[in-house]
Amino acid sequence: MELAIAFGVLIGVLIFALKASIGCGLASLSRSEVLLVSSAYFLTAIAMGLALDHIPVDMISNLLKAGLAMHAIIALALIALGIITIREWRCFCRDLSRRTFWALSMPCPACMAATFLSCGAVAEISGISPLKISLAVGMMLFITIFVISSLLRRYQLKPSVIGNIMLLIGGFYILSILLLPAYINMKSLPLEIPSDVQAGVLPSYLILLLLISIGFIIRKKGVTV
Repeated sequence: MELAIAFGVLIGVLIFALKASIGCGLASLSRSEVLLVSSAYFLTAIAMGLALDHIPVDMISNLLKAGLAMHAIIALALIALGIITIREWRCFCRDLSRRTFWALSMPCPACMAATFLSCGAVAEISGISPLKISLAVGMMLFITIFVISSLLRRYQLKPSVIGNIMLLIGGFYILSILLLPAYINMKSLPLEIPSDVQAGVLPSYLILLLLISIGFIIRKKGVTV
């Protein structure tokens, strides 16, 4: 049980770090600015670790319940800013990635709360201080964001690339908003899911993957937004 929770925390931290790294690494940020974002994640982790024992569980539960609304706001921001970033670069050769990268680099409050709630569970099971766990999480975030961002900066990709990534992640956020409530409702039912419904899931995902692939190919052919 402890290993499973720790593995979930690790996966969550790596997802946070990768998402933030893409935003910082593909935007036209300097090394000191990337270092500033990495430090902000590190300090946030430490602050949440210190406050973990003092925050009421009800407050964390309410924050988690608002997760879908937060995902919707972030998804709309990603899609809107992604379209603006692509259009400004392709139509006017203006790089707005410095102004729009935050939609990728900022963490979702609900996801952060869930991650550190899991950290609290690990601390309670293992007997390790929450501060030590948050320190380890903060160091992992700091190192991963700074290293991956520095590697991505070397490629000097066009701002339209970060715009496309913002659109893709925003689309997956919306997909999760649509599918998660239905999944929770199905899990709460005592009835078994019919086999014909299960059989229709795979074609749906294949169709979605096909549409995403077609959109990617169209963009590679030079069609602007």
